[in-house]
Amino acid sequence: MTFSELSERLRRADFVDGLGIYVGAHEVALAHLRKRLFRVAVRAMRTAPLPGPDEPDARRQALTRAVADFMRDGSVDARRTVLCVPRSEAAFNRVLLPAAAKENLAQVLEYEIENLIPLSREEIYFDYSTRDHGEERLEVLLMCIPRQIVQGYLDALGEATVRPRGIVLASTAIADFVAFCRGDGAGSLALLVSAPGATEVALLSGGRLVSSQLLPAKRLGDTAALERSVARQLAETALAPEKVPLYRWELANGAGPGIALPGDGDLLALARGRLEASEEFFASTDPAMLPAVGAALDAVREGTVPVNLLPAEERHGYDEGLSLTTVILVALSALLLLVWGGSTLVKDAMLRRELQAHLEAVDPQVRQVKKLQAEVDRLEKEIDTLNEGQEPQVTPLLKELTELIPADAYLTGFNLRGGRLTIDGQARSASDLITSLGKSKRFKNVNFASPTTKQGDKERFSIVAEVVR
Repeated sequence: MTFSELSERLRRADFVDGLGIYVGAHEVALAHLRKRLFRVAVRAMRTAPLPGPDEPDARRQALTRAVADFMRDGSVDARRTVLCVPRSEAAFNRVLLPAAAKENLAQVLEYEIENLIPLSREEIYFDYSTRDHGEERLEVLLMCIPRQIVQGYLDALGEATVRPRGIVLASTAIADFVAFCRGDGAGSLALLVSAPGATEVALLSGGRLVSSQLLPAKRLGDTAALERSVARQLAETALAPEKVPLYRWELANGAGPGIALPGDGDLLALARGRLEASEEFFASTDPAMLPAVGAALDAVREGTVPVNLLPAEERHGYDEGLSLTTVILVALSALLLLVWGGSTLVKDAMLRRELQAHLEAVDPQVRQVKKLQAEVDRLEKEIDTLNEGQEPQVTPLLKELTELIPADAYLTGFNLRGGRLTIDGQARSASDLITSLGKSKRFKNVNFASPTTKQGDKERFSIVAEVVR
């Protein structure tokens, strides 16, 4: 386990209770989870019927009563509550924006949202998921829900003294459940979530919702239609089908389109060994319970899909700091790091002593080498002194050059070192100068040091020659 993985694991450790509430078309499902360090257990579950949306007052009263009874009967701590709603109550839109918009994406969406959703900004709550679309564009999946629907749920829960910290979708709650059971929050997966009248096809990758399409029941004629829809969304999101496991769930008994849906439908079996629960949970036939459990997992900090349709100002501590348990664990980790760091310092001190002893042992040899090096330097200086008089006499060379160089030429540079002469200057014909120097007995191997260049009626030259001793 890497340090980052250990840090992430410690961050999730806690002693907290979480309440997940899924409000369906005709029922409410509640799940109470308890987390102790890394262990998560199902403490209680319940489903209660609700009047349909066409009876708002009766529906609201039934929701309040069901939540209040569940909390009272189970002594549930509702300070960490996440509300889950059906996908049919939300509107989605996929937008491509310039990559530069990422820096101020929230402000860009606030400005453009009325052009993307057929409701005013004041009438909706929204959240979004992003991913890069090439190097120059950003793909944004915009998720919106009418404020009126959310406020009705919040008012009903408020009467039961429950204030949710987040609002998620049924598909993202189920994805949190699957990711928790698989132990892989960053893996890709596809979901087929059936509800009365429609089926959602959702794709998740890297822990984010990247696609969600709601297909009305009348468009689901056979299995091939669903498979084509899934394949099309995979192609649009550039996900390899063989690397995306497919899971399915029906949110209400008989909610499917009457065909054999592809994918794994036994999601409760995934929880064995990961979620502590009674056999009643694993044998449950109440499909609305799964999104409630997924929402409760989010409440106890085990959610991985970052979706929350509740506005930031109404989240009531959703992103509060570390809990006391986490602080204690971090303190213990810090203590372990101090012990480890202390042992490292002791080892470093021992190594330094060993190195010092070794240096003292080789010090006489080092001194001898330095003495020999000093002797070598002295001899090299004596040789240089003896060679100083070996250079050719400059005066005869200058006289010879004066006789060989024509009157219309002149020198701008003269360098004599180690028997090698370099002269720079200008002449009407630099090649004639090469010929003249080559005929002299004082010079040999006369050549141009660099190509000549024309400057007016003269040629700029650089000639090199060896001086004959």
